[in-house]
Amino acid sequence: MKKFFLSVAIILFVAAINFVNVSAAQKIVVVRDKTNWTQKAEREQFPQEVLRLVNVERAKVGLAPLKFAQDLAASAYVRAVELPFKFSHTRPNGSKCFTAMPQRGHVLGENLAGGQTSPKQVVQAWMDSKSHRDNILSENFKELGVVYYYQSKSKYKHYWVQHFRG
Repeated sequence: MKKFFLSVAIILFVAAINFVNVSAAQKIVVVRDKTNWTQKAEREQFPQEVLRLVNVERAKVGLAPLKFAQDLAASAYVRAVELPFKFSHTRPNGSKCFTAMPQRGHVLGENLAGGQTSPKQVVQAWMDSKSHRDNILSENFKELGVVYYYQSKSKYKHYWVQHFRG
């Protein structure tokens, strides 16, 4: 059990250090096994494409577009690296997902997904799920952070996190 918590602590520490070095949090994409990937530029655009597709869905029902929030991308990144260990809205330490988020704003939300290999697939999966669709189409949310994370030696390999704030 101690090894597990030490591993999680190390991952979070490395994640924090890596995030500080990212100039545009919108472009956070972590790939642990690059041998299966040949389209790096495309991968780097995944978060922006998810945001675009979410805003297309919002426009269909007359809602204002969500704006990108770098601090929400940072908290989504923290959650993304936790998902291979525990795919849940409860964090590996037992706390709620919202403890990873900046506590500005009155309304917070989180969408998770695993296994989808493209922004189009993940947004469609979220739109096909009532609770995820409700987050995407909530008029209470104004900002969004998105992260895509790839871990080759994990159950789903592809992980997606959206953090919303109103």
